[in-house]
Amino acid sequence: MKLVLIDGLPGIGKSTLAERLCGFAGSIGCEARWYREEDQEHPVHPAGLTTSRRQPGYSARCLQGWQRFAERYRSTNGLCILEGSLFQSTVRFMMEQEQGGIRGYVAEFERIVQSLSPVVIYLRSIDATEHSRSTALHRGEAWTTRVSAYLETTGYSRRRNLKGAEGMHRLWTAYAELCDSLLDQMSMPTLTVLVEPPDMERPFGRSVEFLISTGHIQAATKVS
Repeated sequence: MKLVLIDGLPGIGKSTLAERLCGFAGSIGCEARWYREEDQEHPVHPAGLTTSRRQPGYSARCLQGWQRFAERYRSTNGLCILEGSLFQSTVRFMMEQEQGGIRGYVAEFERIVQSLSPVVIYLRSIDATEHSRSTALHRGEAWTTRVSAYLETTGYSRRRNLKGAEGMHRLWTAYAELCDSLLDQMSMPTLTVLVEPPDMERPFGRSVEFLISTGHIQAATKVS
């Protein structure tokens, strides 16, 4: 099994890209599976794990999930595409709760999954604050109110008195900066693509070329 990790800010296009890559891989005869971040039966972060994210030891339980995943899939064939599993389902929650050891967590994660030939496709916004505002506008008032209300209860927001939608924008901007710095320390092959939603054609094309270059997709045909 070869592992493809897709990450980036909420609303950046992770699910759209993951679905298209999975479909493309299948269309050229490559066995592929794709898991949404919120899938109840996620192979690393099932619902029972994510609901415990505010409890002590969350990062250790995430690493245990990765260990089980690596042991299960290292001798299987095909491609496994996971969206949001690198940062959003782990690092983001660690940051929100101000849990230490984030860099150590990422280093240990890399060690665990190295047998799966992991690669990262990171969808990066040109301006994280403006992207957060655009996402809030696109997803609507009810979504923005719900998410910002949750974020207000986190340790990160309470310590900095972050409130409402503007507090959410500030938190996600800081999260994007953290992800950028973590990518700099990682050794696995990484493609960073600047994204301007809703245009996902360029990120898709560049991602296919990247996966061909790393041997994750065997294809002689270029994306038109």
